[in-house]
Amino acid sequence: MADREEQNHQHIVMLPFMAQGHLIPFLALANQIHRRFGFTITIATTPLNLHHLAAVVAKNPTPSSGIHLFELPLNTSDHGLPPNAENTESLPLNLVVNLFHSSTSLEPPFRALIQNITADQNGRPPLCIISDVFMGWANAVAESFGTVNVTFTTGGAYGTAAYVSLWQHLPHRRRTTDLCKPSINNNLL
Repeated sequence: MADREEQNHQHIVMLPFMAQGHLIPFLALANQIHRRFGFTITIATTPLNLHHLAAVVAKNPTPSSGIHLFELPLNTSDHGLPPNAENTESLPLNLVVNLFHSSTSLEPPFRALIQNITADQNGRPPLCIISDVFMGWANAVAESFGTVNVTFTTGGAYGTAAYVSLWQHLPHRRRTTDLCKPSINNNLL
C-alpha cells in the first residue's frame, strides 16, 4: 500500500505539439499511465488546445482527478499567425512553420509550471517530462530541474523509423568539382 501511496505523489508533466494528431495520443498515454500507476499527470498546452482536450476529458472522465490540464499562453499574432490559430488544423500549410517556431515562446511559462510543481512537492521535481518530438527545448528545461525528458513521437512505427533513418544516414551532397576528380577505390589497393 505504501508503494501505491508513493506513486500517487509522483508527478509527470506532458508537453504535446499543437496538432490533433499529437494531442489525442498524449491524452491516451496520460490515461494509461494514470490508470496503471496512479501518477498525477499534467498536460500543458495552449488555450484553444486545452479547450479541445477538456472537452475530450469531459466525455471520457477518468475515475479520479489525476489528470490535470495547464494553460500555456500563446499570442499567435507575435508569430505571424492569424488570431486563434493555435493548432495545425486551423492553419494553411504555408503557416505551419510559424506554429513550429511559436512553440519556443511556450518555454518560459512551461518552466514556471515545472518550478511550481517542484515547489509544491517540497523541492522534488516531476518524475519526468514527456515532450513531443517537436518540442526539443523541453530537454533543457528538464535538465535544469534535474529530471528527465522523454520524447514521445505520435507517428506510426514505420514513418518514425523512416524519419530516424533518414536523419541518421543523410546523403552527402557532392560538389560538381568533386565529380570531375578521379576517385580511388581503396578496396583495390
